[in-house]
Amino acid sequence: MKICVFSDSHGCPANLIQAVETEQPSFCFFLGDGEKDVQALGKRFPNLPVYTVRGNCDLRSEQPRQLRCAVDGVTFFATHGHLYDVKHDPSLSELCREAEGADVVLFGHTHTPTLEKRDGMEILNPGSIGRSAHPSYGVIMTGGGGVRAEIRYLR
Repeated sequence: MKICVFSDSHGCPANLIQAVETEQPSFCFFLGDGEKDVQALGKRFPNLPVYTVRGNCDLRSEQPRQLRCAVDGVTFFATHGHLYDVKHDPSLSELCREAEGADVVLFGHTHTPTLEKRDGMEILNPGSIGRSAHPSYGVIMTGGGGVRAEIRYLR
């Protein structure tokens, strides 16, 4: 199964749409700061499931601050990251403690793409899909309980 992971679109739904058109994912995670952009994505792709958490800029959002779900035998923990001090804690200790037991930890907020494996968890920050010099997103492939993740850039 192919999963796209987006964060921090900040008013740029066209980049979300372009990435989905390119990747053709089974579903997506959106990690906050662009909830209205996700609504535009939903209008363009009404049958595409998108799991969404709210970011620090998603004022009055009713989306959860974090979520945990299992898909294709893989447990995901998703959050924007601002609640776990990800900008100031490069060890991500608070985030990893909260995500304990997850196979994949997803976060945004820093606008810096990150992909690492730690303590049996795949940790992915897709960076910012918004208006930046190099808009980025994550792609996760699952199958047989395994995970392969990478960071991709819009062209």
